[in-house]
Amino acid sequence: MANGEREPMPAEMIGSASVYSLEELCQTCHVEVAWISELVEQGIIEPEGRSPSEWRFSSLSVVLAAKAKRFDRDLGLNPAGIALVFDLLNEIERLHARLNVLASARSSLAEQPDERPPLP
Repeated sequence: MANGEREPMPAEMIGSASVYSLEELCQTCHVEVAWISELVEQGIIEPEGRSPSEWRFSSLSVVLAAKAKRFDRDLGLNPAGIALVFDLLNEIERLHARLNVLASARSSLAEQPDERPPLP
């Protein structure tokens, strides 16, 4: 695509399966098994199962792996850097949620009438 535009991830890429094997996840995201293993080691995606042959991934893992692939491709980040970015994005999201709660509470207080008696 021209001028650095990114090609959108097609919805059918995620598919209708709710559980993916390691091989299916690799095929869906067009990545190597070793790269998915690194994402697992970094805690970016979390499979069910003890060994790679038993690993099962959710649809969320497909989304996270695709996002990680874009960070790798577009920014040249390694899996450790990608994990840091995900941690920072999660912290930003948490802080935004807290800020929204505080702003909501502040606006609720501002709407309440002042019930203190007038000063003499």
